[in-house]
Parts: sequence; structure tokens; C-alpha cells
Amino acid sequence: MKGNADLLLHPVRMRIVQQLLLNKPLTIAQLVEILGDVPQATLYRHINLLLEANLIEVIETKKVKGTEERKFSVKMDNLQIPEGEIETISQEDHIRHFSVFHGNLLQLATSYLANTSPEQYEQEGFSYAYVPLHLSDEEFQELTQSIQQEIEKVFNNKLTPERTTRIFGSMFIPQKPPKE
Repeated sequence: MKGNADLLLHPVRMRIVQQLLLNKPLTIAQLVEILGDVPQATLYRHINLLLEANLIEVIETKKVKGTEERKFSVKMDNLQIPEGEIETISQEDHIRHFSVFHGNLLQLATSYLANTSPEQYEQEGFSYAYVPLHLSDEEFQELTQSIQQEIEKVFNNKLTPERTTRIFGSMFIPQKPPKE
């Protein structure tokens, strides 16, 4: 059985999980329509892997035209990649996972930019930045804990007409000082 990192950081499975996080529970047919470029057979295969890993669940089943239609939802408690697992992943796999992560962020940003006028960027909160921070280990821990606490405050907010879904992608990349 693959670890959570391998399962989640796959281009198709990441997109499935993201759609389930963004929307209410979805059926295969709805996911096919939303994702657009993923064949139904491929989607079934990836859904089954996510089900087997207990990362998503069937929350509703009903008969539609003689077949069983299932609605899927994310199992939030199981989405975290265990800390110990991160340390056992090879450098090559980390590079592959980072590429998938980055590619997915690029796809989300490209879709947003292609469908939104530049006048709306600031109002809607679209931004990106590259900010070097000089922090001691203790300062870094304080920063990440405060970010985590702030995210936890709003993480379970439900989508309402007053709320806009905003994707927050984060990464910290330590930089070694130049050799003298």
C-alpha cells in the first residue's frame, strides 16, 4: 500500500481531493464534468485508490436509472501526511511530489487568471510573493504555529454566498548560506 504522500500527491488524485474540498460531496459524473480532461475509467481507478486508503468516503448512495450513484466526500482527519512518513520519502520522490504540487498550483492560478479580469485581482485577493525571511529556529516555529492557528480558525468555515473560496498554498524552502 502506498503512503499518503504518494496517494495524495498524484496529479489526478490531488485534483479529485481538491474538488471534494472545494465543493459539497460529488458524484463520479460531477467530477468528470468538473475535471474535464480525466476519462471516467481513470477517475474510477483513482477514486478506488482513495477509498482503499480511507482518504475519501461514500456518504450517500442512490439508484439512478438502474445503476448505483455514489457521492464522495473527503475524510478530513485522514488527509494529513504523517510527519514520520515525510522523512522516509526519497529525495527523488520529494522532487516528484513537489512537481505535482507546483503543477497543480500553476493549473489553479492559470484557470483563475484566464477567467478573471485584472481589475478583480486585488479585490478578490489574488496574489503571490517570494519573500526571504531570516528566522532563528525558534522564530520559525513561532511563525508556523501562528499561521497554523489562524488557518485552523477558518478551516471548517462552510461556503456561503458571503464567502469566497481562496486557495492558500504554502511552502517554506530553507536556504543554506553561501560558502565563503
